[in-house]
Amino acid sequence: MQVYMVNFNTDVLKVEADVVTFEHQSSDDQYENLLKILEADGIDILDYNDEIAILVDDIGFQKSNNPIYQLVLEDGYTVQLAGKLLFVRNIYNEYSTDWGSVTKEDIFHLRRLLNIKILGTVK
Repeated sequence: MQVYMVNFNTDVLKVEADVVTFEHQSSDDQYENLLKILEADGIDILDYNDEIAILVDDIGFQKSNNPIYQLVLEDGYTVQLAGKLLFVRNIYNEYSTDWGSVTKEDIFHLRRLLNIKILGTVK
């Protein structure tokens, strides 16, 4: 699986983005890998648009020194999120929505149009 990760590098005080790739055998294995990347115990999900979801630590605002981002979703809503941000592709099926790899086109679109600002860090 390939995810697009946005994180704040405290050494150089800069928002950085990278593609992270990992293998998984099941949805449970996928979830555990995502938790490791996020350095989290749980995940909150926010749809950036119909095709792309943002995964974030469910208690990101409770962890000291986590970066706080403000970003504008494609529908114009402004949200604040704390911690690493992972962008994944929504895969709709009959009973649920699964997560899949982002494509090169998704990453290109996000790099060009993602409206994100760093507001500071959690105290």
